[in-house]
Amino acid sequence: MQHSIVFTQNLEHDLTVAIENCAPDRIFILTDANTHRLCLPRIAAFPCLSKATRITIAPGDEEKNLDTVSRVWQELQNGGCTRHSLLINLGGGMVTDLGGFAASCFKRGIAFINIPTTL
Repeated sequence: MQHSIVFTQNLEHDLTVAIENCAPDRIFILTDANTHRLCLPRIAAFPCLSKATRITIAPGDEEKNLDTVSRVWQELQNGGCTRHSLLINLGGGMVTDLGGFAASCFKRGIAFINIPTTL
């Protein structure tokens, strides 16, 4: 598995390349309610995300718990996620932490891409 950090001036292009490198059978996007409203509209129209399934969780560090992880796993399962799927975590530290953990444990680990929205 390849790990890299990409600083980009062209998110659509670089995200498309990253997704192609993963060659997923399905794509899921994890956001919290805030990033769903404020950030997802900026990338939702990218062709590389046209068939992505959206998963939204409540915002706030108190949501960084096993109940929320379990809900993400259930959404992945319900959406037909396989060992060859991809989870894109769009959000701040809570979303990228929780999403990375959920991806690393689901079906012995699926690929994930973090798109941080805060520093």
